[in-house]
Amino acid sequence: MNLKALSAFIEVAQEGHFGRAANNLGITQSGLSQMIKGLEHSVGARLMERTTRSVSLTEVGEVFLIQAQGLIHEHRLAEDRMSFAIRGEDGTVRLGFVASAALRIVPWAARLVHEQAPRIKLSLTELTSVRQLTQLKSGEIDVGMMREITQSSGLLIYPLTTEPLLVAFPSADLLTKKKDVQIKELADRGFIMNPRTNVSFLHDHIHRLCHNAGFAPKVVGQAVQFTTILGLVSSNAGIAIVPQSVAVMKLPNVTFRKIRDPQAVSQIYIARANEEKASPLAKRFVDLLRSEKFTWTTA
Repeated sequence: MNLKALSAFIEVAQEGHFGRAANNLGITQSGLSQMIKGLEHSVGARLMERTTRSVSLTEVGEVFLIQAQGLIHEHRLAEDRMSFAIRGEDGTVRLGFVASAALRIVPWAARLVHEQAPRIKLSLTELTSVRQLTQLKSGEIDVGMMREITQSSGLLIYPLTTEPLLVAFPSADLLTKKKDVQIKELADRGFIMNPRTNVSFLHDHIHRLCHNAGFAPKVVGQAVQFTTILGLVSSNAGIAIVPQSVAVMKLPNVTFRKIRDPQAVSQIYIARANEEKASPLAKRFVDLLRSEKFTWTTA
């Protein structure tokens, strides 16, 4: 029993006539008759009643027709799925991302995929940049969104967007009266920061910015999550330098200001395995994100 024979049976059943069905299929009537006899032999029962003028289905044939149509439909769906999968347009992308990317960039990526490649689904895992690199190499994730680049052999890493850094102030701070601030103006403020072990890139970058402005930041508190950091700012415990995406979290008594320094930015990268190891799906997803420009609106 093969798909060609099933298709032939369906055609005869729909036409009710061997001659017309054979003509539609582009085969001889005798060849078509042999196909139907082969099916009946496989099933072990007569499927059709034949007369010189027409063909009708037996009771077994009626049941078999439903099953044959279902099999053909499933086969076509499977072919479609395989075609989409080969082109990287069907399946699930396991995406790792740094915490702050969840606020703006991951929703943007999800919306883009939904609009332009709706068969692609995302399985999301929040990971540090270092963990992403490790899991990309082990095959635990397909694509990573990260801020740091280390141990990158065997991976393809592309710049995705440059994210501005902002200062989060308690709203009563006098510097909030200004449209933007310079790093040197923060020298006498207490800083709330991520611990270096968790977000080492941002921690080190803030220290570099302060060092270039002529001072070392006075760290008065540390927290892993940006929600906690902003909560401490809201309680007047200090200020914080954070990625702009964090500004979508509207906490009371927190005001964000731009930093007047071209170095006060954080590059976000997207990474996947190299050409030999990356799936068509991972390649398609990365290419889709790189083809669009993510823009940052004013906080």
